Amino acid sequence: MEGTLPAFYIQQILGLDQKHETSRKLHQPWTELGSEQNRENRFCSKQQNSVRPTSSWYVGRRPRTAFTSRQVSTLQSVFQVNCYPGIQLREQLAGQLDLDEDRIQIWFQNRRAKLRRSLRETRLQLVQTDLRARAEVEGHLKVKQEAPGETAQQPEDEEEEE
Repeated sequence: MEGTLPAFYIQQILGLDQKHETSRKLHQPWTELGSEQNRENRFCSKQQNSVRPTSSWYVGRRPRTAFTSRQVSTLQSVFQVNCYPGIQLREQLAGQLDLDEDRIQIWFQNRRAKLRRSLRETRLQLVQTDLRARAEVEGHLKVKQEAPGETAQQPEDEEEEE
């Protein structure tokens, strides 16, 4: 069986063996290894020594979006009304703010995560404050009970005289 080729190839199944101009180019980091080495040979030695990411996942990563203060304030005001905007509202915001719709979607996801984190931290602080207050009250009660010269008055059974 070593000499026979399989009846199909992964490349055929995925349609990667066809060279259509209209088809979208798939990201295949394993095919870029050779071209990456050629690219490195074209850099001067100063650039080669500079620190730059070499991981294949980083090559296709998009740069971070820097939002303007106007964009952030608009997104914040919409978030206060609706933290789960639909596609129509996101597309409308994208047009108004000159941003991609997917960037707006990610902004809302991140903002909801930030809200959940702050709520969790606030609840934790409330619980800690409550525990400290209870411990303080219990400490005062304990000190009051142990104070010298003061005796706790216990109700005595009173007998009625007839």
